[in-house]
Amino acid sequence: MTGSSVTLKVYNPTGTIETMQIHAPRLDTLAGKTICELSNGLWEYDRIFPAIREALQKQFPTAKIVPYTETIWLRSVIDNLDQVSKVVKEKECQAVIVGMAA
Repeated sequence: MTGSSVTLKVYNPTGTIETMQIHAPRLDTLAGKTICELSNGLWEYDRIFPAIREALQKQFPTAKIVPYTETIWLRSVIDNLDQVSKVVKEKECQAVIVGMAA
């Protein structure tokens, strides 16, 4: 190619998005709070949640942790936002850990 020029526009893939909805305020501490685990039932959730739970209980001994076995632990359920909202309200969750992988 001789004498030809090409102009490319390159966009930053991180971009910016106008914030339309502010997230819930962050808790100043997890001490004394009810923390609920919600699992999608995928890869290693049954190993990871107990490890996270143990670490949180050491750091915040007054926190109440509701395990995924008492909330949600199936992908078909965690994808249903109405069901998630119902469980979070019933268990009086003040914080939620959602996961795990895939």
